[in-house]
Amino acid sequence: MSIFREYFKKWPIFYYFVGTVFGPVLLAGLNPRGFLKKYKIDGKVLNIGSGPRRIASGVINMDIEKYEGVDIVGDATNMPFDDNTISAVICDNVLEHVKDPQKVAGEINRVLNVGGVAYISTPFIYPFHSSPYDFTRWTKQGLEKLFSDFDIVEIGSRSGPFSSLVVCLCYLFATIFSFGNSTIYWFLVDLFMFVFFPIKFLDVIFNFWPNSINMAAVLYVVVRKKDGQ
Repeated sequence: MSIFREYFKKWPIFYYFVGTVFGPVLLAGLNPRGFLKKYKIDGKVLNIGSGPRRIASGVINMDIEKYEGVDIVGDATNMPFDDNTISAVICDNVLEHVKDPQKVAGEINRVLNVGGVAYISTPFIYPFHSSPYDFTRWTKQGLEKLFSDFDIVEIGSRSGPFSSLVVCLCYLFATIFSFGNSTIYWFLVDLFMFVFFPIKFLDVIFNFWPNSINMAAVLYVVVRKKDGQ
């Protein structure tokens, strides 16, 4: 786990600026703000595992940690909301860090209004990154299976094949030059992203090629709660 990233979360504006510009992945596909704009949500919006960032005014931030900007400290596997009380859910690169993602999917279904929508992004081709844990990866078919109780509205690549290449290069070179030292390794993972990050901008084009989803760094899915649930 990178202690440097956790430390800099104390300054969320700086942390997310550096991550967006110099981070190893280009988030070219549909993002949470784009989701809210595209689906024109009317009602409560919940951001699960929000961290310190506020996506938009009025969005309820829930996280297991009490970061600045978190409205509710809660567990995604047992959310403190009544049934059918949320119009939209955002779960952005969170599910890989929870022990029981199937239960989180069930909780999303429970708290959503009938017809409510959820945006979920998850890593596919992305190395280990604990926060504080890292358990799971999903393919397109894996996401369809995980959210089989919902109607799948759309699914696609959020960070394409060149983002996958950059992040793997960062981890590869950190492995080579850390010589087995774990502290140096995680420092170098972050350091090498400043070397390789320009490659990710090729995903401005290639993220949207038809087969990019087969080696995307990050996938996203938008689902809708079915009638009668």
